[in-house]
Amino acid sequence: MRQNETIESTRPPVKQSWLRAFLFLITYVLLLISSASLIDDIVVLAKKTKALETLPHFYFSVILNVIISFVLVYLFRKWMDKRSFKSLGFDRRGFSKESILGFATGSLLCCIIAIILWAMQLLQWFSDDAVPHNILTAFGIMILVAFAEELVFRGYLLNNLMQGNNKEVALVVSALIFAAAHSLNPQFNLTAFLNIFLAGLLLGMNYIFTKNLWFGILFHVSWNFVQGVILGFKVSGIELPVLLQQNIRGSVLLTGGEFGLEASWLTAVVFAITIPVYYFLFQKKYQMQLPS
Repeated sequence: MRQNETIESTRPPVKQSWLRAFLFLITYVLLLISSASLIDDIVVLAKKTKALETLPHFYFSVILNVIISFVLVYLFRKWMDKRSFKSLGFDRRGFSKESILGFATGSLLCCIIAIILWAMQLLQWFSDDAVPHNILTAFGIMILVAFAEELVFRGYLLNNLMQGNNKEVALVVSALIFAAAHSLNPQFNLTAFLNIFLAGLLLGMNYIFTKNLWFGILFHVSWNFVQGVILGFKVSGIELPVLLQQNIRGSVLLTGGEFGLEASWLTAVVFAITIPVYYFLFQKKYQMQLPS
């Protein structure tokens, strides 16, 4: 009797993992929509505190999004999946090289695209009087964004979509959802959709072989931080404090315009080259130990 009770207590209430992913996504979207009306009230209250009065509106949206993401994933993982939160892929043991690779890849790809624009004489930089605490705050916000988005789109959605489904198909579906989730960002367009979809493939490339989040998290952090704070581009249409100011000109198809490098066709080319290379490398490394 006790054995049967134990089995029942560990059995997900919704058997189909894709349905759990769908229910999570619907709940996530509804919570974000309903919480949007709270942002202005939160900002008004926060601005009454002197230490917070200079923070951009976007930062408060990020913090609320992070809270929603962590709480919702935790509850769904515990009650719907009947699994631990940690099992989503937070163990760094044995994945330190992937973590370093993720951070290096995000930084390197961003710099490659920027150098191409500079070589084409479409981009110049000049120094700015950056405020150190603004830069540190922006870095912290980028970390929060990366953790929340990787937790939602790779940790929960991709994890569940992979169960009982082809892992490559699951990766494509999760990347499409990831791209669609950015559709309300300022200056979003079809090129941005394509590039964020490709970014979703890259961010999840390691996960489909390892079910570990650290490659994606550190790739995400470095791409956003280097692109926005160091090189001065907007990040998915969002303006951040910068170390270097830009003088950028030329076709927005190359520069990305007001959306940032995610709306540049150079990014599409660089991502399209990187994706099969990384897929081959990860497949070769993990082909003898692929997770079920």
